[in-house]
Amino acid sequence: MNTSIIFKRFEAAEPGSGRPSKVDTTVYFPYDFENVYEGGESLCFSDMAFQRTLADKICNGVASKEMLERIAQDFSILHMLASLHSLDPFVFRSKAEQAGVSDEIHDSYFAISPKEWARIRKPIREKISRLVTKAVGGGNNEGDAQQEQIERFLKKIWQAKDVEGIEPFIKAMQIEPERAPDVFFAWKAVCYYQVRFDAILEDLKAFFQWVGDNTLCYPSDFATMAKEDEQRVQGLRDKLRDEIRGSYVTANTVLAEYEESYKQFVHQDRPQSFMGFLGNSDASYLALASHVSNAAHAISLWKLYLDRYGDSMPREQFMELFSGLTHLYGVKHVGEVKSWDTEAAE
Repeated sequence: MNTSIIFKRFEAAEPGSGRPSKVDTTVYFPYDFENVYEGGESLCFSDMAFQRTLADKICNGVASKEMLERIAQDFSILHMLASLHSLDPFVFRSKAEQAGVSDEIHDSYFAISPKEWARIRKPIREKISRLVTKAVGGGNNEGDAQQEQIERFLKKIWQAKDVEGIEPFIKAMQIEPERAPDVFFAWKAVCYYQVRFDAILEDLKAFFQWVGDNTLCYPSDFATMAKEDEQRVQGLRDKLRDEIRGSYVTANTVLAEYEESYKQFVHQDRPQSFMGFLGNSDASYLALASHVSNAAHAISLWKLYLDRYGDSMPREQFMELFSGLTHLYGVKHVGEVKSWDTEAAE
């Protein structure tokens, strides 16, 4: 698995369908490990035949018993990755700690420094701590026993492994004990995306301004373009703007609802909304994983091209960036399909 590339594919639900968005985990195996851009094959982890197909690809035929055992060892990690809605380093490391396998994974795969981990972890723990203190009745003058109880609750929620010793909190929050670890992990993920969203907000505003500028978000040498190419870019640009705007609104709405429910509990002694949030925390996590991660990737790509070529680019460089952005946001022209959408292509 060290030579494979793992990524997430989001499929937004159709408006009014009542169905949730979907996220799949795909494993890409390059033909040339030294140059992954030379092509390869992708397998969807949710495919029932994934393990057998993987063995066939690796062995180019019937897999030996030893190979099957090695593949089985990778499956515990793959199942963990598939349970995530995104591969953000903080969320990935948190899940590895929850699963008790973080020591088995090289630090390079987490792609997050101890300093960055501590920086993100601090505001999340503080936020959870304030709510736990409120839930167990702590005030400014709580005794040592109560402080120990708060710290125990906080540790259990942060680790998201079991509920032993915090049953009163679980009962008060009306969480089913068997669901509690997943609920707590999703809550922590939502807190992470709140921190992440705040961190990229200024860059996101600048990105919006660039995409919304008809001159900058267009090839600087447009005079050499055919009329139908101009119309195609303009049409895609309009759709891209709609998708970016909708994505921002969705993420902002989820976070605003979470923050309001949190404030009602902590500051107004009204826990009902927050209890409702906890019951639906995985859906909030999924929405934020999609929209906040998408925005972060789009900003990184956009800033890379602006650093290299400036904010106004000729056609070749602009189309590279533009194609990447439309791909990220699932925008396509009439008659086109996404490169990974093989069913539509057929």
